[in-house]
Amino acid sequence: MSGNVRPKKSRKQFLQRQTQARLKELIKRRSILAFALGSLVWLLIIFRLFHIQVLKSAEFKKIAIQQHQLHIKLEANRGVIYDRKGKALVINLPVESFFAIPESVKNIDLVAKTFSRSSNYSFDQLKQDLTTRKHFVWLKRKVEKDESQRIKEKKLDGVWAKNETKRYYLFSNLAKEVLGFTDTDNRGLAGIEYEYDPYLKGKEGNAIFQMDGHQNYYQITEFPIQKPEDGKSLVLTIDVELQSIVEQELSKGIDSTGAGGGYAVFMNPKTGEILAMAYCGKDDALPVKNRAINDCFEPGSTFKIITAAAALEENIFKPEDKIFAENGKFRIGKKIIHDVHSYGWLTFKECVMYSSNIALGKIAMRLGKEKLHHYACNFGVSMKTGIDLPGEESGSIPSTNSRWSDVALANIGFGQGVSLTPLQIACAYSAVANNGILMKPYAVKAILDGKGDTLKSFGPTPVRRVISENTAHLLVDFMKGVVTTGSGKRAQIEGVDIGGKTGTAQKVKPGGRGYEENSYIASFVGFFPANDPQIVGLITLDSPKTAHLGGSTAAPVFKNATERIVSMAGESILKGVVKNILSANPVEISAGSIEKKLAQLDSQTVSPWNNRVDGKLSRAESSATEDTLIPDLRGKTAREAVKILAKRDLKFMIKGSGIVVNQIPKPDSCVNKDSLYIIVECQPL
Repeated sequence: MSGNVRPKKSRKQFLQRQTQARLKELIKRRSILAFALGSLVWLLIIFRLFHIQVLKSAEFKKIAIQQHQLHIKLEANRGVIYDRKGKALVINLPVESFFAIPESVKNIDLVAKTFSRSSNYSFDQLKQDLTTRKHFVWLKRKVEKDESQRIKEKKLDGVWAKNETKRYYLFSNLAKEVLGFTDTDNRGLAGIEYEYDPYLKGKEGNAIFQMDGHQNYYQITEFPIQKPEDGKSLVLTIDVELQSIVEQELSKGIDSTGAGGGYAVFMNPKTGEILAMAYCGKDDALPVKNRAINDCFEPGSTFKIITAAAALEENIFKPEDKIFAENGKFRIGKKIIHDVHSYGWLTFKECVMYSSNIALGKIAMRLGKEKLHHYACNFGVSMKTGIDLPGEESGSIPSTNSRWSDVALANIGFGQGVSLTPLQIACAYSAVANNGILMKPYAVKAILDGKGDTLKSFGPTPVRRVISENTAHLLVDFMKGVVTTGSGKRAQIEGVDIGGKTGTAQKVKPGGRGYEENSYIASFVGFFPANDPQIVGLITLDSPKTAHLGGSTAAPVFKNATERIVSMAGESILKGVVKNILSANPVEISAGSIEKKLAQLDSQTVSPWNNRVDGKLSRAESSATEDTLIPDLRGKTAREAVKILAKRDLKFMIKGSGIVVNQIPKPDSCVNKDSLYIIVECQPL
């Protein structure tokens, strides 16, 4: 038996040894695998460290630095805008904007409460912004000095003040359609401000501040402040005095006639310079568009000058030729054309003088659509004038490829079925007044650098000859007759030779199908002195209520404006001498520009106002050599204010007349008297 037991034990031991061997082999393999995986992990870690600390060290160092830096853009002074004589229209005034660095704000509720009272942000919104991980939060922009001082007195930790500028329009809403406006960041959004924004805006600077372990920011020499480059200034063709006259008389005309609004364009026919351009109406609070170049409407009888010009130029009619005006009614097919007054036989000249729709309709039918269309387009109908203002429309006239019925052709002959902008009408009459040469209109005369020197100037640009000189002279004679004995007699001024044309057009219904009942566009376009025109002016009234004829409503407005313009310009304008209103050489504007005088910003544009220890951001020291307190002028007459300011040797600018109602800077402000103009706003007693 003992022999049988041994083999069993041997087999058992053999199996145990074999199992142990497999286990050792498995452990060995797993150890090798674990070692390999561990080695791979360490290799990856080492490679990652090498990648970060060696290969990408510069990049990650930059990221780390940026996490401890504050980047602030430094605003460039926007260029000043002058009128043609060098009077400042738009300037920059120093203001302060407040911002917070959330990491440094100790009392979030107090900061949010302080700024929610007067800013566009609510308490909850400000609190949320201040509790986020933002590095920079605007609290309030463009704060005036008195309010800014009240905020500073609270000494709010983590809140800083940044010097900025605010766009200030010295003559309030005057010429607002031309000038346009800017947003909070002084970016042009309309008008000249938009069209010439690349010149006006300048180039922003940059400031970088480092944060220390106590979360305080300070400037370091490694990042010097990059100073901003100020924008270029502009000299306009606009005359501020003429603009003021035109706007005042247009507004009076709207009030006296009960019109819904009105347009005005006054320009130099010889050069194309826009001297005044305005729209007044119920919906003109924000000039998002210039309606004198954007709105299109049927011109009515002011278009007749184009029909007459075509007929003369093509030798179809002569001034003395007779045309039968059908005694006030003329049937074409199923349609009847009417005249305001009944006329029989009229000379060609009288047809224009008395503004006969029937006669001009007949003339258009003799011309034919191709010739009428050709001359209309030659005068600028259906194409933009190219003025240097944004948003211009082109107007319209039916294509010669479409069918023109006899009625449609006659209607176009007296100004229905076509559309023009106020500027296009003024330009067409300027071509007649300029011996038949159409000029390109423009609103900017020159671009100036920071010293006031001319970088670029703009001058007259002829577009094309639209009619011969002889035809132009005949039309001028026609239009003199319009004012002396025709439909425009209410534009007459004693001692002033005026030529012009009235216009009355029914308003097209919204959607362009048919006309509104008892709703008209009334116009008068004229020029003076008629023998050598220096100024062409258009007055258009939208839906006047007292009367609807242009000769009864718009002509008197033109007369009132012209009387004041002639009085302002003196005898020279009646003699055709280019002086006063029409003279202004951009090179003559001196280097001492107002934007330089108003420059109060220190070299450190970002200036904290709460108490800090040395080595960190500190209040920029004033470079003023002599500060003075601004007197309180409110309630005093303009004359008294002038005496007070002159006695203190302060530079000032008076706006309006009568009693002082506002002043900039505010009373008791401490300023450097050599660096700032005091702006005094007055209203009549």
